[in-house]
Amino acid sequence: MNVTGYQSDMPKGNGILENKQQLFEILTNHLNPNLEHSPFQNVYAVINGNLIIGKDIRLRAKDIEKEIVGWQVSLPAPLDNDPIIKGVGTLLSTSGSPFFYTIDKDGKVFLKGKFENINDEVILNINPYLAELPLRFVPFSVTKPPKNR
Repeated sequence: MNVTGYQSDMPKGNGILENKQQLFEILTNHLNPNLEHSPFQNVYAVINGNLIIGKDIRLRAKDIEKEIVGWQVSLPAPLDNDPIIKGVGTLLSTSGSPFFYTIDKDGKVFLKGKFENINDEVILNINPYLAELPLRFVPFSVTKPPKNR
């Protein structure tokens, strides 16, 4: 995936452009309820308002269920509205297990992989991409599903 962009800020004094970085955390309603992030390891960067870069996000299963498949995280929606999947790649867990990911046009991150144990974490180090402005997210439902009887 190529990352291209245009920075329209005017040069400062000596002709050098100043980049701006904001750090964001994955909010509770942007994370599958079956996962949790590691304390103090839940940060991604937004450069100049819409360049999304994975910085330090580690996710792990909340219970002994070790395999995950499907929509797990919501990140900002990619800039291009083409319905073709925006990002694909392989991630590794702290135990070295491969996890495969795709990011769709709404910024939903789909993961498939298996944790080795309850302490294993997948490192969400995605390829950088440009996001829509203003940043748009698809949250997980806040209602709880009915309990099985």
